[in-house]
Order: sequence, then C-alpha cells, then structure tokens
Amino acid sequence: MKERGFMKERIRKKAKNLGADLVGFLNLRDYNSPRSPDPHRYLPTAKSIIVMAFKPLAGAYNYQDNTWSKMPSFLYGVETAGNTAAYHLGRFIEREYGAESFLIQAHRPFEIDEETFRNPIGSVSLRHAAVQSGLAVWGKNTLALTREFGPRVMFLGLLNSLDLETDPPIYGYDPCKTCTYDCRSTCPAKAFTEEGHVLSHRCVRVSQPNDVGNFMRFLIEMAEKPLMSDRLEMIKSPRFFRYMQYLQFFIHYHCDHCTRHCPGA
Repeated sequence: MKERGFMKERIRKKAKNLGADLVGFLNLRDYNSPRSPDPHRYLPTAKSIIVMAFKPLAGAYNYQDNTWSKMPSFLYGVETAGNTAAYHLGRFIEREYGAESFLIQAHRPFEIDEETFRNPIGSVSLRHAAVQSGLAVWGKNTLALTREFGPRVMFLGLLNSLDLETDPPIYGYDPCKTCTYDCRSTCPAKAFTEEGHVLSHRCVRVSQPNDVGNFMRFLIEMAEKPLMSDRLEMIKSPRFFRYMQYLQFFIHYHCDHCTRHCPGA
C-alpha cells in the first residue's frame, strides 16, 4: 500500500510537470457511469484511471462575441496541450512501471455505428471520473465543478493497468448551495428540465449550430434545389464555409453560457 501511494505521488508530480493543473486517481472498481461502456472494452488490462484537468486561457471567457477566434484559447490549444501531456505521462508509466495505458480524449473520437450514430458515446465519462476521483463535485448545471477553477477546465483521462487507489472525494465544497445565479433558467437553449436533467438536443442546437446534423440538413436543402445555379450559390455562401471549418476542427461552441457565468471557484 505504501509503495502504491508513493507511485501515485510520483505519477501526480510527473503529470503536473507536464502541464496538468489538477490530477486525480480513480480505481475502476469505484467508477460508475451507467450510460457509458465498460472501460475494459478499450483497454482490457485497465485497473484505474488517471484524470487530469487543464485550465483554458483566461481570455477565452472574457468576451461573448467573436466565438470563432476564441476557440484556440478555449478548446483547441487546451486539447493539444492535454493530449501531449497525457501521451508523455503514458510513456512514463510504460517505462517506469511496465504498465499499459490508453488515452481518453476530452470529446472525441466517438464510437459511431448504426446503434449510436444519433447519440454518439464516449469511451469514458470524464465528468463522472473527475467527481469520483476527488477533483470535482456535481453542479446543478450538471457540470463537474472543481474547487480551484469551477467548471472552467478540460478533463482528460489515462486508463492504465496499474492498481491505483481512488483519491478521497471533496468535502465541504458546495458552490451551488450559496450561488444566486440560476444557470438553469437562464440557459439560452432552455435545455434543463424541471428535474435538472439536460436535453442534449436543445443544448446542441444553440451551442453547436454548425454541427454535422445541420450540415446534413444543408446538403439536403441544396440537393432539393431545382436549379444548378441555386446549388452553386449555396456552395459559395459563408454558411457552407462555416460548416467546412467546423468539420475540420470537429467541435466549435457558440454558447458557453453555463460555463462562463458559473461562479464555481
């Protein structure tokens, strides 16, 4: 037990040296996410998850307009840094402990087949893992809130074959208890139900207006145009190029209302 505790702290220190702001450990016997697949589907030897949190640049939250240009600060730069850190941490674990590891990215790739293509699934719920590894608590907006940064972090995970013990949960941190900002009723998409659940299709409609579904609707609309000149006009439109740019980067958020305005930390 003492040796495993030393191993955890060594791995935690390495992860932070690689750029992670927060690091938590979750043994798979303590992982519970009813709608997610079994992590062993992706790494059969997995015994634990190392959860890392990375804070976006502060300027990403200061402006509501010009959402395209803020994405490198809000998402893409953080994702690149996080993936690089997680990769090097996995290599460190391989060299030092002879363990296998598997990178869980923040939001892609999704498993897409006939069963899941309308509701893609991730390999691990990083929000559940963050809460269960002691990095965060659940907010009333269904986001995982960290004590240090509130919801303004990106989580990544590293499934691994080391039998690492789960970190203790957070105690005494309940930001929603005293918060006076009602993030659910002010949601632009009206995505929250009275029970506090999120209707994802409503959220996506507002937060990701240039997603793949809307691009498919654009293509159908274009195909139904009787004149070739009308189709060409659609292809030359800014709307078409927004879809193309979105597809290159896969995810782009036009609304981060619940994250931006949550006092959290």
